[in-house]
Amino acid sequence: MIKHTESLLFSGITEEEANKMLKCSRAVEKSVDAGEIIFGQDDKPVYIYLLLEGQVIITKYLPSGRRDILLTVQPGDVFGEVFFFSKEEYYWYDAVAVKKSRVLMLPYTFIYGFCANACEHHKQLIHNLLDIQSRCNLQMMKKLHIVTGTTLKQKLGLWILDRIDGNNEVHLDMTREELADYLGAARPSLSRTLTQMQDEGIITINKKKICIRNVELFEEMFEE
Repeated sequence: MIKHTESLLFSGITEEEANKMLKCSRAVEKSVDAGEIIFGQDDKPVYIYLLLEGQVIITKYLPSGRRDILLTVQPGDVFGEVFFFSKEEYYWYDAVAVKKSRVLMLPYTFIYGFCANACEHHKQLIHNLLDIQSRCNLQMMKKLHIVTGTTLKQKLGLWILDRIDGNNEVHLDMTREELADYLGAARPSLSRTLTQMQDEGIITINKKKICIRNVELFEEMFEE
């Protein structure tokens, strides 16, 4: 489990200052089980959440009942912050624990209201939230770009491009079912496409790792 001070939310704030704010704000820690809904799309925004341990997905359910995964939350990430500067009365999405997790819940009322001393570390917290919100907006833009792929093969390629490291590898932080939901595809279709890409010599798959095997063939996917 990470310490809250290791998160971008508390960047530039000492552990002593952070602890004072948490005490002043009456922030609380909570454990949630795998599959538990942390907040639902019809809930009113009350807290900003910091994931200390585990994994959470941010998802929206379609009228058909199929879910659309917007993003995954890892330890150190903040979620539920997108309504901080808006006047929306309800969350638009669900936050669900993928595995047993622990979250820090910071009340919105504390974020909105400065204390009488207008502490510099409180101002820094607001600055950090703006930075986090900008990063979240970028993630949403990236997803929009990925799902514009004409075929599932192209969507997968764009998703790989966004996550690839210096070794031409992508380490999966979600299950195939979750990846299918993220790409707006059926799980069997995703599995077939991955198998096809591997059979064509474009990629290799080893458990939780995807590696680009042939860069030229990979780039040709976007010319189809």
